[in-house]
Amino acid sequence: MHVAEPGWEEDQQDARTEPIAAPLTPVRGTVTIMPISVGDPGPRVEPRPTVARYRSVPFRPDTVLDGWSTRSAAVRAVSMRGHLHRYDGAPRQDDVAVHAAPSGRIVAVVADGVSAAVHSHIGANTATTVAVQWLLAEAAEIGAPVAWQEMIRAVNWQMAERGRSVLGEDLDAAAVERDFATTLVAAVIDPDPDGVLYVEAVGVGDSSAWVLRDGTFTPLLGGKAIGAGGIASSAVAALPRLPAEIVPSTEVLRPGEVLLLGSDGVGDPLGAGQGGVGDLLRGLLLPTVPSLVEFANAVDFSRETFDDDRSLIGVWAL
Repeated sequence: MHVAEPGWEEDQQDARTEPIAAPLTPVRGTVTIMPISVGDPGPRVEPRPTVARYRSVPFRPDTVLDGWSTRSAAVRAVSMRGHLHRYDGAPRQDDVAVHAAPSGRIVAVVADGVSAAVHSHIGANTATTVAVQWLLAEAAEIGAPVAWQEMIRAVNWQMAERGRSVLGEDLDAAAVERDFATTLVAAVIDPDPDGVLYVEAVGVGDSSAWVLRDGTFTPLLGGKAIGAGGIASSAVAALPRLPAEIVPSTEVLRPGEVLLLGSDGVGDPLGAGQGGVGDLLRGLLLPTVPSLVEFANAVDFSRETFDDDRSLIGVWAL
């Protein structure tokens, strides 16, 4: 007869209940994501918190990133502080918003707060929020006509209301323009059973829209005005100024093509798309849709003298 040693039963119980460690899964891919340099890079900057002059409330994160796919389209969107604002503690003055309506219509908006307006980041955020809300409330169905002039008026009214709320004082139109001015580019994108996307877009100011087709960045709207001698003007006609006329631009997007909406932090270094930034974006955007992190990392490229906030929305027909 076998006699168990004292403590044997307790050891067996421990052996039965002790979890068995799962084998470790090897890590694949890079852990360190290096910044991308285009030509001569700008200085490396550690972001600073927002300084008191701009108010830390409403809260403005350094970067916002979004992206998803439907059966008809893929979307990537990013908005981030430029190196200058990271260095001097200014908030991100750009903003983006992109939503899918239940009908399948996609709404995309980019706003770029005017640098000289101290609270333009609030103006930009108000513009994107109100534009999307208005479009989803008034023109959410595929093919629904958009009263763009009415949308812009709604944005202007809410910019004044938001300004009064933030500052706690009554503001006239001149004060809103001085402190909250922002550009805006907005688009509705409708899928079609034939596999194409129908695009209608409008813009106020120097934010832009392009279609990347056959390796060429074709302007759809916006960009800086070119004056005598081919020099781009830095003057910006921005909200809450209401343009005398808003004429939408339309485009048909096919598989293998990308619609881009961007602030001038992307548009200025991109130019006509023939330089290093154009090469970077071509390699990023096609032939496959990049991951969210790849998209953000590429838009955060470093190039000497180009240190403005950057926002970019990409829409692919699938």
